[in-house]
Formats: sequence, structure tokens, C-alpha cells
Amino acid sequence: MTPATAAGPHCAEQGAEQAAIDPLDDRLAAADLAIWIGAEPTFTRRESNDPWWLWQADPDLPGAEDKRRRAAQMATILGRRIRGAEVHRVIGRQYPDEEAPRFCFGVRAPRSAPPAGEPRTRGHDDDDDRDPAVDALLAAVPAATPVIGPDQLWLTVTADPGVVEVNTAPCPDLASFGGHLDDVWIAAASAGLSAYRWRYNGDEVDSGGGGQLTLGGPSPDASPFFRHPALLPRMIRYFANHPALSYWFLGECAGSASQSPRADEGVRERWEELRLACAWLEHEAHRGRVTPHTLWSSLAPLLVDAGGNSHRAEINVEKLWNPHLANRGKLGVVELRAFRMPRTPADMVAVAALVRAVAARCALAPYEAAIIDWGAELHDRWALPWFLAEDLDLVLDDLAAHDLPLERHQARLRGFRHHALGATRVGGFGIELSRALEFWPLVGDLASQERATARLVDASSERLELVADREGDAAITIRIAGHAVTPRVNVDGAWRYHVLGLRRRQFVPDPGLVPTLPADEPLRLAIEAGGEAVTMAWYAWRPGGGAYDGLPGDDAEADARRRERLIVTPSAAATVATTTPAAPATWTLDVRALHARPRDAEPSPP
Repeated sequence: MTPATAAGPHCAEQGAEQAAIDPLDDRLAAADLAIWIGAEPTFTRRESNDPWWLWQADPDLPGAEDKRRRAAQMATILGRRIRGAEVHRVIGRQYPDEEAPRFCFGVRAPRSAPPAGEPRTRGHDDDDDRDPAVDALLAAVPAATPVIGPDQLWLTVTADPGVVEVNTAPCPDLASFGGHLDDVWIAAASAGLSAYRWRYNGDEVDSGGGGQLTLGGPSPDASPFFRHPALLPRMIRYFANHPALSYWFLGECAGSASQSPRADEGVRERWEELRLACAWLEHEAHRGRVTPHTLWSSLAPLLVDAGGNSHRAEINVEKLWNPHLANRGKLGVVELRAFRMPRTPADMVAVAALVRAVAARCALAPYEAAIIDWGAELHDRWALPWFLAEDLDLVLDDLAAHDLPLERHQARLRGFRHHALGATRVGGFGIELSRALEFWPLVGDLASQERATARLVDASSERLELVADREGDAAITIRIAGHAVTPRVNVDGAWRYHVLGLRRRQFVPDPGLVPTLPADEPLRLAIEAGGEAVTMAWYAWRPGGGAYDGLPGDDAEADARRRERLIVTPSAAATVATTTPAAPATWTLDVRALHARPRDAEPSPP
């Protein structure tokens, strides 16, 4: 296939990935189904705690010019990697309450341009060797975005809170998309920027800006959402029925206050209307009565966050056929936002392959399943990685049944969520403690924060998952703060998997919610089975307290800090139960609520 973007030489690993994704490209080509893919990867300066590398976008402060220079360096390197490319300084977007437009650099090139060959790369800490091209780009007066012809590609490098964001050029297939991402990651590394960062305690998080994906066509009129009008309402139902697509690839913050809330995490009335709208659009699509305007106007008021903001919806249609966004509203594009920034370009390619296959499945075949109203189960069962992994397998099986091959991507997709914290054994049970999904609530009034680039959430809560596995009907009891609980059981043949979600407060926030509620630091679990017992203590910070000696310097140091926070010790099994062990009515036990309950009462998770 002819790449849509020019890419530089690929490493051996990336070359293997390209070969692996060819079957899906070929399948869509054989079906005459054009689904172009784009992305918004974001990068940060991992070693910096300056506000413009944490939460600010483009502040006019001493030292903040470092962010502009590194972005300009990225754009310059990308320009060198594509033959015939021109690099421009253009006028960026200006947001409410920001005094000036944000910086923005653009790269334009012929779409058929061949690779430029191995570029000249630079070390980012070589401060004395100033690149004249970068200096010239920074000194240029920002101009309007040039006219982009259908035979040209256009990508931008711009500011977002805490990160530099790249809006990639749309690509017609996964092969060219992977080559394009190679260039982006190389340019970021050359500018000293990273796709992830570490916290002092060793926790690894993404860049902070997300890694959204976009789907569209070679032109607005040729968008797959317009050529196949039933595609988008089917896709909305498919995402609603498979929470793994919303949560498995997500970052730290989920739920209504996140940057990608599901439609059923918002206002109840809108969710009910969305179900009706999808059913009606499919009905009308079968009769050829759905226009681009009908599709957009039916869904745009409903695909929004809790405050009515369409940009922050999980499935964002603000650029589908929006007459109110000048020059960029009628692109035939749908943005999928529930994806954190991955570490590598190959990981982003795997996720892009998944969503492209889901879109193809919804375009090529009917999807008969009724939309599911998960209710409280959405934030209970589907917060736990155990069940999300099962749901992801259901999606992969469904795609395989529709001849949409993703076999060689499955390992990356299943391994995308790194959540295990530690493991042990007791009484014949294998015990694993993992990080689960958490839903941080907004602090204060939503409307008062709607115009801000960052919003205040209470991030003091943490959700963990404990899974104990053993063949047969053996029992296991978990003791927490003097309360005993028997986890619920998920059966797979002869094996029984005891699954328990644990929600605890890591610290007392200021400001935050319920300010006098104490923290459970550490979280102590006494696990009893087969006459044996161990105590697991999970710390949010260094055991014993004290400051860390700076941020972790590498993966090994970050891993060591995480491992020292879980302490497992043998203990004596309790001879007298403080409570009668009870199986929770839900999958997740809110440990915070135990502080408000006497010890001789059975824990009743919400």
C-alpha cells in the first residue's frame, strides 16, 4: 500500500508491527471501506515540575519559553523527516480567560512525499548548540493557517495544559499511521519530551494530555459516517455495551468529571434520549433518510459531558458536521477520547487498529444487541480490571467472527493496562493485588469551572482489586479494620476466582470532600484461608514516611519505589471472628464507609 504520510526508517520492532496490521488494512480495502485514522499524542518534560509541564498551557512567565522551544524543535525535526515539508508558525487557538492565542507550529507537505531519509537528531540538553532553524521559527510572526489542498498533509504541534500536543495528519491505513507515529515519537525524544512520567512514589502515569484518536474519511463528504449512516448510532451502542472500550485504555481519572465521560455517566434524561435517537437514526438510515446534518444535529446535543460540553464527551462529534465551528466543524470526523497517552507508537497503533476494526464491524454488519443500561454496576463491577479484561476478550472475539483480524495486536491490547501491584499465596490460594479504576468527583460547582483549562477534583480516593484463585469450593476471608468480608466468586470451570474491589482514602485532601474523614494509610488487609493468614499493607507513600530523593531517574528506580510500598507478612489466623464474614452485595467494598459503622455491624458496600 502507498503510505499517506512520509515516514522515516522504522526500527525492526516497528517494521514487524507494520506487517502485522496489513491483514486489517487489506480487509477494509477489499470491502471498499475507507476509514482514515488520526491521533492527538501528547508529550511532557518528565523531569520537570514547572507548572507549564504539569497543568498550565502556554503561560507568559519566565522560564515558560522552554515549552515553546521544545515544541518548535519537534516541528523542525518533523519537517526534516518529510521530504518537501514546510514548517510554519501559525496562530493557535485562544481559549476563554486566556490573554492571547496559544503557540502553534504546523508542518505541510505533499501527501505522496517519499521518506527524507535518516534525519539529523540532537541531544536536548546541548544548550550551547542552538539550532538556527528553531530560532527562526520562534522568531517568526504567527500567521493564519495556510490553505491545505486535498493532496497535502498537515500536522500541528501546539500547547495544551501540561503538555505539547501533536495533531497528526490523518492516514488512510494503519501502515502509514504507524510510520507517522514513529516520526512523532522520534521528534519528541529529540526535543527531550516523553509520553509518560513518574510520581515521587514511583507510580507511572501518562503525559497528562491523553492520546485521543480520530476517525474520518479522505474528505468530509467521503466520511464513513456519511457513507454508512447506521455506523455511528451502532458504534454508540457498541461502546455503551462494552465498558472495556471506555475504561481499559483510560488513564487515572474516570467518570463524569473526567475528560471522556460515557454518555450514561451524565444527565439521566439525556441518556434516555440518546437511546431513542440511536434507534431512530438506524431506522431512518435503512430508508436512506439520514443526511450529515441529521446525524450531527440528532447526536450533538446528547453526546456531551455533565455540563453540556460536547468537546469532553467520550464520543466527540463536534467536528462531524457542525456549522458553528468555522473552518473545522464540517470535517466528517469523530474523536474518541477514552484513551490515555501510550508509551510507544506501536501501542497507539494497536489501539487504533481496535477502534478502526470496531468502526468497520458496525459499518459492515448489523448490530442487533439492545443498548444496556448498566446503572450502579457501571462504577462497581466495571471499575475492576478482571471484568474489563473479560469484556475486551468478548470484543476481540466478535471482531474475529466478522473477519476483522487483530491476532497479532492482541498481546499489546491485553497488556495495555499495567495494574498489578504484588502477589502472594495463602492457604492454597494465589492472591494478586492490582490497581483498579477510580471515579474522582469534581469539587465545587461545574459551571464555575467550565471555562477553566483544568478543573479541581478530589483525587484522594483509590480503588484496588484483590483476586484470589483456587480450584474447588475452599473459602477465604478478608479482614479490614476489624470487619470480615468474603469476596464474591466468579466461576470459570472448576476454578473459582474470588474478586473484591476496595475503595480507600489515600490522604485527606485540602480542599476536598468530607474533610474530617481520615485516610486509610496504609490499607491493611488480613487474608485468611486454609488455616493460614498473611497481612498485606499497601502504602500510598514511602513506608515510614519521609521525603523521596527527587523523582525516579529510570524505570528500575520507579519500580523499586512501587515495590517497597507493598509489605506482606505472615500472621496468625484469627481464632475469634469480630464479625460474621459477609459477602458484599456489590463487587466493590468502600473501606471509607467502615469508619462510620460500628465493628459489630456487617459491612454493606453502596
